[in-house]
Amino acid sequence: MTTENLTVIDIDCEAIDSSEPEPEENWYTVQQIMSLLRLSKADLQKSISKLQSIYGLNLASLRRGAARATEYSQLALDAAKLLNAGKLTQLRQLVDGVPAATSATPAGALTIAEYTPALDRRITQLGQSAASASASLNQNVQQLLAQIAAENQAAQQRDADLDNAEINAAQNRGAARALAVFQAEQKAQAEVLAQLRAMKLGAES
Repeated sequence: MTTENLTVIDIDCEAIDSSEPEPEENWYTVQQIMSLLRLSKADLQKSISKLQSIYGLNLASLRRGAARATEYSQLALDAAKLLNAGKLTQLRQLVDGVPAATSATPAGALTIAEYTPALDRRITQLGQSAASASASLNQNVQQLLAQIAAENQAAQQRDADLDNAEINAAQNRGAARALAVFQAEQKAQAEVLAQLRAMKLGAES
């Protein structure tokens, strides 16, 4: 058997990492996100507050830094765009895709946003119904007051007519009695004159 001398050569090599580095998440300054969303600073704060309170997003996933160094995440930009556009279904899908660690509340709480527009419409309808009922009630009250005033005026006129009638009746009764007395006096005078004539004629004869 032939023995072969084998020389082992050690070759140093580095492992090749074929994985590509993940792109860093985009962060935007206050001015940049205000310009992209076309919102004022106050409206931006309102949108971020809604994303926290209604959709349960962690503030750390939306914003970092403080004062002039404050920056907003890509999630904040995308979520605020959908919120301001009223695309609530897409917004819910976006929030559902956020890792659980960045969500402060269960996903079930997101259904609140779906009921908010309907609740606002219902409140508006109730307000309009109340205003309509109030206007109708005020109109009925005004009509009733006008009717009462007309009836009071008619009653006062009837009382005045009755008073005048009673006065006229009293005056008529007085006039009738005065006429009767006058006629009685005239009759008595006529009878006295007749007697005087008779007595004078009897004396002359």
